[in-house]
Amino acid sequence: MFQGRIRSRLILVSILLVLVLASSLSIVAAQESVTITFWDNLFAVDETGPREDQFIFRAIDMFQKENPNIVINRVHQAPDLGTFDQLLRAASIAGNGPDVFNEFAGGSLISFAPFIEPLDSYFTADEMSQIVGWESVRNDFRSDGELLGVPYGAGSYFAVYYNKKMMEQGGVDMSKFTPPATWEDMITLAKGIKDKGVLPFAMGEQEGYTGAWVMATLVGGLMGPNAFFDMRARTAPINSPEWVKAYEAYRQLYDLKLVNVDAGSTPSGDGQLMFTQGKSAMWIQGGWANKDINNVFGEDAGLFPIPTLAGSVYPGGIAGGPNIAVGVMNYSKHKDESVQFIKFLIRPDVLDLYVSLNQTEASNSLKADTSVIKNPLLQEQAKELLTGKTIYPFDNIMPGEINAMFYRLNAAVFIGQLSSQDAADQLQAAYEAMK
Repeated sequence: MFQGRIRSRLILVSILLVLVLASSLSIVAAQESVTITFWDNLFAVDETGPREDQFIFRAIDMFQKENPNIVINRVHQAPDLGTFDQLLRAASIAGNGPDVFNEFAGGSLISFAPFIEPLDSYFTADEMSQIVGWESVRNDFRSDGELLGVPYGAGSYFAVYYNKKMMEQGGVDMSKFTPPATWEDMITLAKGIKDKGVLPFAMGEQEGYTGAWVMATLVGGLMGPNAFFDMRARTAPINSPEWVKAYEAYRQLYDLKLVNVDAGSTPSGDGQLMFTQGKSAMWIQGGWANKDINNVFGEDAGLFPIPTLAGSVYPGGIAGGPNIAVGVMNYSKHKDESVQFIKFLIRPDVLDLYVSLNQTEASNSLKADTSVIKNPLLQEQAKELLTGKTIYPFDNIMPGEINAMFYRLNAAVFIGQLSSQDAADQLQAAYEAMK
């Protein structure tokens, strides 16, 4: 009987051990299956294209191969900036948004600060020293501001792209062509092309994006590279004489009929299509178009920075900067794993993959392999940026709500529905109301 009791106890202990082990295995299994939801609207992809040709899909596949216990659930979001910001804000208020998200660096990112997990404690000084552009992701642009995200890529810069064949049809001797030094010179160039029966600029300004790129350059040139930081800090007004002057210059493109007659109602993508179909000599856009334009035109493509106005205090300033920031929401239940994914994305070899596949902007890693830059347009931009005369744009600095309004007003000013002064005053009043 004694031995029977011992056996019974041994059996009971064994059962308990099995239950404990099963419970432990269940916990481990649960820990092994962590899903990170990633809202992505900036790693532009063709959702129907080959997966192996697209950076974010390749990067996610690499990460999950190296980290099989973390599943990245990428949710493609609307590329329209206003729509995405509204979705992200609504989801964040409800606390059911993504774990990881991307947003434009600067003001758009900062506007979500109440919902963002500060990353200061997750990165060592050595890790941060290997990446350039941290100033664009700090709260309120303060040197000691909370780190709201990670800057991704060296950024894009605004340019005037041209089709050499169409320029020649417009009477331009491309063997002697020198890019215009001032906005006024560019207008003169465009008038000459128009006189030859060629459309100088294809433009889709329905969303007001071209105006944002032009205004960044013209206002930054007139007021200097700190102009938009001063506006955010309220030490300089938005409705300054320089802003109005820049708006007046911008609308010259429409008033002088240097663009397609329906430019104001044409979507941005349709403007690009016009240019790539050979219907204009020039087109204004950001560096993210480098790959597309090179693929279409090859050696017949060229670019130059949007020129500043004559008499600018910062002549030759080139507008642009870090575009993408990647951050973590403070309501995420998987912060460590989310940061692990972000650290993977900024690894030098992954950034090199981003540059290699996209050919639109350079890496912001100090360990970058510059040999992966094959696109001559991107190579040309890299040379121009050696001057160091950059202007961080208005819509990268200001809050998202102001930017959305800015885009709408740009389109209205462009086609003459609203005066330059009225638009500037509206922006000023809206920003003052946000105090």
